[in-house]
Amino acid sequence: MKKIVISSNTSWSVFNFRLDLINHLIAKGYLIEIISPNDLYSDKLRELGFIVHDIKMASSNISPFTDLVSIFNYAFLLIRIKPDYYLGFTAKPNIYGGYIAALLGSRVVNNIAGLGRTFSNKGVLQSVMQFMYRIGLSKSHHVFFQNKDDLALFERNDLLGKGTRSILPGSGVNTHRFNPKNPQHHTSSLTSTDVNGSLKAKFTFLFSARLLLEKGIREYIHAAREVCREFQCIEFQVLGKHTGSAAEIPMDELEKACSEGVIKYLGTTDDVVSVLHGVDCFVLPSYYREGVPRSLLEAGSCGLPLITTDSVGCCETVIDGVNGFLVMPQNYVSLTDAIKKMISLSHDDVRLMGEASRKYMINNFSEDLVFEKYEQVLQGE
Repeated sequence: MKKIVISSNTSWSVFNFRLDLINHLIAKGYLIEIISPNDLYSDKLRELGFIVHDIKMASSNISPFTDLVSIFNYAFLLIRIKPDYYLGFTAKPNIYGGYIAALLGSRVVNNIAGLGRTFSNKGVLQSVMQFMYRIGLSKSHHVFFQNKDDLALFERNDLLGKGTRSILPGSGVNTHRFNPKNPQHHTSSLTSTDVNGSLKAKFTFLFSARLLLEKGIREYIHAAREVCREFQCIEFQVLGKHTGSAAEIPMDELEKACSEGVIKYLGTTDDVVSVLHGVDCFVLPSYYREGVPRSLLEAGSCGLPLITTDSVGCCETVIDGVNGFLVMPQNYVSLTDAIKKMISLSHDDVRLMGEASRKYMINNFSEDLVFEKYEQVLQGE
């Protein structure tokens, strides 16, 4: 049996984003071991029967000492595990782990799932990261990209070695798990009483992402504040973890919006499907350098219309006016207009947009398409 090492910068991301791929590969007869930093989800993976190897890693910033420790840890673990294949996800597992695995004779397959803040603006850090990618990917067998813009950037800057490369349909979405809500249990149709005493349906929007400013959380709150001044029976929900990072919206700003009744902060959940089933439209006004945001795929697969930015990665998920609306990045006025446009649609038009989202995800972003591409690469086709 062939052995595969899966490596990412958090066990959380393996559990939430790679578990279906791992189970598919196991069903095909591969042995799987995981290398990722220890967090709460490491034990969850072990409870499912997986071998999880802890590795010290500075997940976001370049930290010379910690990164050097990571490189030695990768060498130690990979010499011991002796994998036939190494599948890397996120920057450092791709660069450090992938390079070491290739030196040790493993077939390395990288997945570039977005480039993040480093590639949003030119500067010294971007130049350093480009140099690291150029070295780290030089011996890779195959590199997957999640959108054509990232592939073009890497080819234009000569960051790829002699291995093959191709585009994946994002990380894929489990269209069976992320299925449309039962219309008879449409929990977003909450009711409230208007000034005349009659019942009105509440239209609910959801933002779900890390609370990074570059994910558009501030624009979302600003737009919500504008819309709430004009419309009643509208709810704006926020789902996502606040870690206190300087790159996130300040907690006092989030709490102020909550206290004003502009947004409802839900915190975090392991049952995002239930949350998606309780809303009417999904909003992600991101100007982060995305791959293809998984949150948009999941919401679309659940049959929700989408509002997102006409920017790298995000724009892949929406046909403007068909399954949602595209807005200008970092522009709360454009976002506000799109939200108002969504509110003004009839119930049937919103339903048709949601159905179009579901169909678009099945045809273009089903995880089965991702599995097929991985199988082709692993089998050398």
